[in-house]
Amino acid sequence: MPRRHLHMTGAEGAALRAALRDLRTRLGVPAAFPAGVLAEAERAAAAPRLPSEDATDLPLFTIDPPGSVDLDQAMHLALRPAGGYRVHYAIADVAAFVTPGGALDAEAHRRVTTLYFPDERIPLHPTVLSEDAASLLPGRTRPALLWRLDLDADGRVETTGVRRALV
Repeated sequence: MPRRHLHMTGAEGAALRAALRDLRTRLGVPAAFPAGVLAEAERAAAAPRLPSEDATDLPLFTIDPPGSVDLDQAMHLALRPAGGYRVHYAIADVAAFVTPGGALDAEAHRRVTTLYFPDERIPLHPTVLSEDAASLLPGRTRPALLWRLDLDADGRVETTGVRRALV
């Protein structure tokens, strides 16, 4: 789903920047992560719960918009010998880093999603995860949820499967 992100230029004290800061304040948009959340994110980044399956042989490419720093989607497309196509779609497995009921989990529930404003991005997870340990960065092995879709020659789905794997 392509989206065009707006980016602002201009002075820090510009009227539009001030209005956006005021809007975030009135809406209660969090400005920073609490210290406990940052500490838990650091610990999780150092010791994720990794899946046992290795799918690092798939030459995946990311499909996030240009300029993204939190690469959370990737795919691979190949012809099947019997005809049709095999699609692998990977999405970063953030659950490998977030413990249910922990500080990170509670903060993610409070934030709900990454927010994109013209002048800044308010991330769902601390950058140690979203832009590093849980990001599908080139040349790095990461946990992911990996879908496999076998399509016929006309693109109709024949079989599907999903598993946790290293990509």
